[in-house]
Amino acid sequence: MGQSELYCMLTARPLVCRARAFARIMSDGTRKTDEDRLIYQLTIHRDLVGWVIIKLAQSGIRSQRTTGNNPKGDILIINSNDASRVKEIISSIHNQYNAVNPNELQFTLDRTSTNQPHIEIKTTYLFGKAINEIIDTGTVIAVVSAEKISQPGKAKFFQAGIVYAENIPLSQFMDVESQE
Repeated sequence: MGQSELYCMLTARPLVCRARAFARIMSDGTRKTDEDRLIYQLTIHRDLVGWVIIKLAQSGIRSQRTTGNNPKGDILIINSNDASRVKEIISSIHNQYNAVNPNELQFTLDRTSTNQPHIEIKTTYLFGKAINEIIDTGTVIAVVSAEKISQPGKAKFFQAGIVYAENIPLSQFMDVESQE
């Protein structure tokens, strides 16, 4: 038994340790079973949602995780008046992890007006039908993705007034559910 396994047994955080070990196993690109792949994606999703909620809270924005595969989005912004600030924060996150491309400036006219603004979280390459489904909700004001978003998808988000952050490194958010 290695030191990390012993540490996990002796601390009150065995689930966190298992999630870290699982992430290490899965990060080499091998997915043993379909279930392993799904568990891996759900773990990334859970932790990315928690990370975004923490980032919003650090800026004084109240939000909450939605449940039941809510079609409106993964994170509800409690005060709809915070929507513009949320967009600024998500755009800033994008710029932090991606080279700034002047052709992709995200500050748009505030085309999205909803009394229940949400953020959608994605863990895989985002393109095609999934882009349209997000826009069609009418409630999503921002998208945060651990992977890339297609160029046509970015253009559609821009047209819909939805900001995005893509390519968020796993090391930035894995294991944040314990901090939430």
